[in-house]
Amino acid sequence: MLTLLTLITATQAVCDGNPHNWNRTRRCDQFSPDCPALYSNCSLCEGIGGLSKNDQDTSFVPTSCTPVATPSQLKEQGLSPIIPIWPKTFINTGFYEQQIFVKRDPFCFAQIPAMTSNGTHCYKNQEGTFNYDAGQASLRIDYFKSKSIFPNTNMTEHFYHLSDGTVHPEITKLGVVPSPVCPCISLGIGPVSWKWAADAEYVGREHLGIEFLWIQRDVDHWIKGPHHVWTDVATGKILRLYQPFNGLEIFDVLKYNTTMTALPESYFKLPEQCVLEAGKNNKFCINGTL
Repeated sequence: MLTLLTLITATQAVCDGNPHNWNRTRRCDQFSPDCPALYSNCSLCEGIGGLSKNDQDTSFVPTSCTPVATPSQLKEQGLSPIIPIWPKTFINTGFYEQQIFVKRDPFCFAQIPAMTSNGTHCYKNQEGTFNYDAGQASLRIDYFKSKSIFPNTNMTEHFYHLSDGTVHPEITKLGVVPSPVCPCISLGIGPVSWKWAADAEYVGREHLGIEFLWIQRDVDHWIKGPHHVWTDVATGKILRLYQPFNGLEIFDVLKYNTTMTALPESYFKLPEQCVLEAGKNNKFCINGTL
C-alpha cells in the first residue's frame, strides 16, 4: 500500500552498510561522501533491480540491460537525455509494482516503508490505476489486483495519499469476501512532487527489459539517492522507478491520460470507513514515521 513514492523525498545517502550484501545490479545508490566506503558512482546497467521473492540474491531476477551510451557518448552524438518529470496531472491505467517493505507481521499486511534496508522484507506484486494531481497535492491508486498471502487470492483496494500527509489504504475485498477496513497512517508529508527527479544525476542510456509489460525499450537512466528512474526515449515519459528496499514501479507509457488540467475533488474524498478509522482530526492515525 505504501510505495516507494511515499519516501521519494528522502533522497539522501542511506548509510546502512548494505546488510543483505545485495550486489551492484540489485543495489547501487548515488555516491555520497557521507558513506564513501559503501558505493562508488553507478554506471550503465548498475542498480537496475528486477523482481524477487525475498532478500536473498538467489531469488533475485535482474531485468535485462544492454548499455547504449554513456553521458559523454550521448553528447558526442548531439543528443540530450530526457529529464524525468511527470505531468502535473495525469491518470495511468497501466500501473504495476512490486512493493518491498519490512515484514512486521506473518501476513505482510502492514505495508509501511522503511528508510533503511535493515530487516526482513515482504515482496508484493500489485497492479491498477494511478491517479495524480499535483495541484491538489493528492494521489489515489486503485489496486485491482494485489497479491495476498493466500494462494490465488487477490486483495482489492484504494490507496489515498493526501495533502495533509496521511495515507488511507481502503481494502474492499479479499478474494470475493468483502473486507471493509481503512487504517489511517500519518507520514507527515504529502505525495511526491511531479518534478522530484528534475535534479537527478544522469547515468546514461540503456536498452532495458520492462517487467510486467515484458517488453524492451531504450531508456534514459537517472539516479537520486537510493532511487532510480527511467524515461522512455520514444515517448519522453517516465516508464520505470526502482528503489531496492521500497519497490519497483512500472508506468505503461501508452496508458498515460494527460488531457485534464485537474482531477475532480471527488477522486480524493475519503470513504466513510476511512473517515471513521482516522477519527476527528486524524487522532487515530498510526505513526508511519517510526
